[in-house]
Amino acid sequence: MAPTVISSIDTLESSQMNNPLDNISDLIAQTISKASSELREPIRHIYTNPELAFEESIAHDTICDFVEKQGYAVTRKAYGVETSFEVISGKGGRLISINAEYDALPGIGHACGHHLIATAGISAFLGLSAILKARGILGRVQLLGTPAEESGGGKLSLLKSGAYKGVDVALMSHPAPAGMLADMAGTKSVTALGGIKFLATKSWIIEYFGKSTHASVSPWDGVNAYDAAVAAHVNIGLIRQQIRPAERVHGCMLEGPKAANVIGQYTKLKYMARSDSKQAVEVLEKKVLACFEAAGLATGCEVKITSESGFSDVVNNKALCERYAEIGNAIESQKIEVFCDKDGTGSTDFGNVSHVVPGLHSMFAVDAPASCGCHQLAFTAATGTEDAFQKALFAGELLARLGLDLIEDNEFYHAVKTEWEDSTRPVAT
Repeated sequence: MAPTVISSIDTLESSQMNNPLDNISDLIAQTISKASSELREPIRHIYTNPELAFEESIAHDTICDFVEKQGYAVTRKAYGVETSFEVISGKGGRLISINAEYDALPGIGHACGHHLIATAGISAFLGLSAILKARGILGRVQLLGTPAEESGGGKLSLLKSGAYKGVDVALMSHPAPAGMLADMAGTKSVTALGGIKFLATKSWIIEYFGKSTHASVSPWDGVNAYDAAVAAHVNIGLIRQQIRPAERVHGCMLEGPKAANVIGQYTKLKYMARSDSKQAVEVLEKKVLACFEAAGLATGCEVKITSESGFSDVVNNKALCERYAEIGNAIESQKIEVFCDKDGTGSTDFGNVSHVVPGLHSMFAVDAPASCGCHQLAFTAATGTEDAFQKALFAGELLARLGLDLIEDNEFYHAVKTEWEDSTRPVAT
């Protein structure tokens, strides 16, 4: 039997009357499948033109143009963020926010697959919007363009500007190398995870100010800012023995001396620390700052430390993760685990969102070399394949179906909300 072809969202209702689509996934999947042929080239364009944090003008314009061609009104440069956008469809009811990322990494392009996050987000928005309209369901869906996850935390700016005001639940899905996801889940057959642990972060810009002089003629007249940077790095290395297993501290030099025969008078570093909660990373911060201060004291340099906005740990929601896995596992060939309880190593600005509204940050597997991890050139190549594109579309379908459940199933939504309220309630001291 030939498949039913839906030519537009407006014809879905008449198609249902003539050939009812009782299975929710049929309607959502057909909508996404129809749009995918048009979406493939825009996503490819974003992939081949990687842009860094807050510089994603090509991605911004490409996505906005595509969504407008699907018949939706798009707010460009939304909430005062130059490379953000917003689209809202539906009316009344609960508001489900679908987050789309699209920034890349310096030197290695889309080695974290954020163009696939955009793919999943766009397809989820289209699928959920279509079924809400076709079935006359009260509910709304927001497609929110969230730039600069890799550096700068675009979602933090959007939170401050009110982008999540009125949102009931926020959803997104992130790709990962299949082997890495299998290690997390403890099973090779896993295709997705409802949630994983993410670490909270703190980051700083550290500047050392010394005094330059000739490195051979009169080094005793200088104050060596380069030595201060080296001492800071060594100090950080020494405290690693005493920090907890889930904690990380790492950094880089942004500016330094350019001549070997001059005592460097200025160095600039960036460091970040991670731990498993906002409270824990604040404890770690005190140790790290002492390392920077001690380096200045030992070398005689003036030190200036500027704190940057940090990321919170993700508040994982068991009810959301379980329903996501249930939806996916109802489809043959899928093996979706509810949650990975292993210590996390990554961080995301979605963590800050999850402390404001209930959220799901799911992960889906992309075929990649066995030893491949995120932020590697091998994963850049893996995320550019047709297979990766198709898996992102499917991740979007699952998000759309989960969003529909959140809108229609009151008992489920209230379970999600209650769990989130319990998880974010301040601990009595």
